[in-house]
Amino acid sequence: MSSTSSILSSYPTITPNLYMTPKNVCRLFSLLIATLLMACGGGESNTPTVTPVPQPTNNVTQQNGVTMEVVARGYKIPWAIEVINQEEFLFTERFGTLYYFKNGNVITLSGLPSSWTVTVAGLVYGGLMDVSLHPDFATNQQVYIAYVGTNQRMSVARFRLDNDQVNNLEVVFNSNAFSIGSRIAWEDNQHFYVTQGLGGNPRPEPGAQDLANDGGKIHRLKDDGSIPADNPVLDGFTQPSSIWSYGHRDPQGLYFDDQSGTLYSNEHGPLGGDEFNIIQKGANFGWPLFSYGMNYDRTPVSRLSVAEAAELSVLPVRYWDTFTIAPSSLRLLKNSQFGDWNDTFMMGSLANQSLVSYDRQTDETRTVLSNIGRVRDIAQLPGGELLIAVDRNSPNPTDEGRIIKLTPL
Repeated sequence: MSSTSSILSSYPTITPNLYMTPKNVCRLFSLLIATLLMACGGGESNTPTVTPVPQPTNNVTQQNGVTMEVVARGYKIPWAIEVINQEEFLFTERFGTLYYFKNGNVITLSGLPSSWTVTVAGLVYGGLMDVSLHPDFATNQQVYIAYVGTNQRMSVARFRLDNDQVNNLEVVFNSNAFSIGSRIAWEDNQHFYVTQGLGGNPRPEPGAQDLANDGGKIHRLKDDGSIPADNPVLDGFTQPSSIWSYGHRDPQGLYFDDQSGTLYSNEHGPLGGDEFNIIQKGANFGWPLFSYGMNYDRTPVSRLSVAEAAELSVLPVRYWDTFTIAPSSLRLLKNSQFGDWNDTFMMGSLANQSLVSYDRQTDETRTVLSNIGRVRDIAQLPGGELLIAVDRNSPNPTDEGRIIKLTPL
């Protein structure tokens, strides 16, 4: 395998010095934030109160043998869902609010850190993103959240959910960079992964290849936020860091299969080039040295050939070019009520406002529900039904953000 530096030596727009020099991280981060602030206004923060909201009724539609029932509505960008039991689940809204669906009501939980969002070209980034239960939630009541704080950097915090309230909140991970999207996945009851996405418009942000910049990485941490001793020791380091893999653009889907011990991720390409990846310890996944997509100004992301890219990075297991997904979540369905969907990876498609399945065995990608809105997350209830979170203004301009329960006819 050729070294990264030898291949990059003939690649004029990206140099090892730009990516690999730790002292550049402050300059890169400052440039990123300055660019964001010049492009748009500041985000919203929210300090919610505990207020029950009645469950809506008579919000049922059908498509392709699936009943879709709206169980909660009136939101902006509901971003993540985490199931507690058949009748209870948590869900986040990007603008900083955590909700608790319980006994047919929606309770707004207060006491979270203030979050920060930024709007670019009508799209909102940052804010409160994923919510995840500790695997031992039944005994420790620990809930984890990934968010961009008022310091404009991504963090992970945990708290105890006691008596419908947030208690004993502590921040367990502070990164040094912003995040477009962050998902949490548990390996076991002591280790979790969290993604930290970046992008760039019209050209890529360079931080994904800079090992001193936490953006464009998948991090692996212990449940208390400390760094596991068996994390990789990457080039330029003398000991493990939080970085498990790097060279990612915007991985907004993350799934750990505890049966096979495999970590899967999907991530947004720029114009085309959405990816499905099997994550490997210490691996470089190539962004922005190489992409199957194009920059937003229609210029090539890279001058590297596929063969050259394969020498210095891990290429995706699957990529999509003509079929644009803009993936927002990832779940391998098992034992659901949807027999035809089981053993396939389900993804929300922001671009096509649909629910998509990908079958690794057949390499088939298909739309299973269309024109339902910008699907942000997918969760499975113990009974085998599914829950999805859908943005406001999708698929129609007057639609509210909502949580929809899917059951087969």
